[in-house]
Amino acid sequence: MVDIYPYTKKPIAHSRNTNGSVEKYLSDFWERPAVLQSSARVGIYQALKFFGLTRQDQVLVPDFLCQAVLNIINVSGFPVKVPDAKTKAVLVFHQWGYPQKMAEVMAEAKKRNLIVIEDCAHSFDSTYQGRNIGTFGDVAVFSFAKCFTTYNGGALISANQKLVDYIRGEQATRRGWKDNLFQRFAFLVAKKSFTKGQWRFWLDGIYLKSIFFPNLGRSALKLLPPNEDSLRQELVKRKNNYRFLKNTIKADYLLAEQDPNIDVNPLCMPIFLPVDRMAAAQKALVEIGIQAEILHFDLNRNVFQPNYQKCFVVPCHQQMNEGQLSQIAQLINQI
Repeated sequence: MVDIYPYTKKPIAHSRNTNGSVEKYLSDFWERPAVLQSSARVGIYQALKFFGLTRQDQVLVPDFLCQAVLNIINVSGFPVKVPDAKTKAVLVFHQWGYPQKMAEVMAEAKKRNLIVIEDCAHSFDSTYQGRNIGTFGDVAVFSFAKCFTTYNGGALISANQKLVDYIRGEQATRRGWKDNLFQRFAFLVAKKSFTKGQWRFWLDGIYLKSIFFPNLGRSALKLLPPNEDSLRQELVKRKNNYRFLKNTIKADYLLAEQDPNIDVNPLCMPIFLPVDRMAAAQKALVEIGIQAEILHFDLNRNVFQPNYQKCFVVPCHQQMNEGQLSQIAQLINQI
């Protein structure tokens, strides 16, 4: 089965990867300091701690957000769906790698004096008005496991050097054999869950406990690209696959692609088929070994004024070939 995530092929290990070498090329890529972490969720938790939020402080979150992230926010904040005078921060989630309308979002956040945390877990290099997501807010988090075959791991970036230094200090105090043991176990659980659909029970617990073990484990570190050129090559493959689908699927079904302000390198692609045809399309794709989901996408791409519509989601990651992409496009166009 071709999954939404890039776990079709066995990953290549790069044993010479170090925290320093990977952080260096990620910092060059984003043009701001980067810190490796055990997950993007850990970065959200640490950012909330740095800014002094407590469980009495409201954090605006989108409707479409996984339970694991909500659980993490609950530790250092109170997630809400509607902002008011008590709201201190906003989690700007670039759903499936499609950038939020950051001009509108940042203007509203500034008016409300909110801390802006960008959740870029679904893409590394999507842009809004020519600017990379993750470089608009106060801090941003990224997930390796969504974009590469690492099973877990993430990074935090920020232009705020005090925040970066704080997080490095927090992580330094957690290093040791307990951290190493947890990261090894977390890696094995994530691998089983992503590739075999097993050990799901353990996964939720690990997601929550990860805030106590913030360092990226060696098992995931060595599966990251060895340098910035390799990173960009992986991203180009994914973007080319996305563009193939964009150019071959009927334009009437591609409502999320209409904004000229965005350049997308997505986790997956939302297709807006007629609602009564979605189940048939999903069944047909699953029968040929391609994962497909019926979910909801915020067509407004604005956490302050969302407009969620039902859609049909297909993968387009870098491990897929043109034959598989052609099958997806042909099937969707015929439904």
